[in-house]
Amino acid sequence: MTEKRPKPRHKRLETLNLVSLSHKDVDGRVDLEIVGRTLDLSEGGILLECSQPVPSDNKEVEVVLGIREHVIKVMGEIVHMRDLDDENVGLGIAFKEISPDDARIITDFMSEDED
Repeated sequence: MTEKRPKPRHKRLETLNLVSLSHKDVDGRVDLEIVGRTLDLSEGGILLECSQPVPSDNKEVEVVLGIREHVIKVMGEIVHMRDLDDENVGLGIAFKEISPDDARIITDFMSEDED
């Protein structure tokens, strides 16, 4: 299952945040709803650790991400998938549709870590 990972274009912050992921098959039916956690976060996406791979070729996912007291809903695209050491799966997800307010929450969260 290991795929070549693209080089990140954004600064990444190692952080653990709860994530809910919903995936639909190519016919539009939900085939996976799962909870995981981020291993890292950037303004352009996340690396999500979860317990199982995405079951179909459709790469689009809906992500609900908790950052402090905020809940962010984002449409994303799986750009890579790899096995992790603990038998979990790492999904690299690039943000495709994110509101300006939610993008600002991520930017502010990442800036706080630099202080």
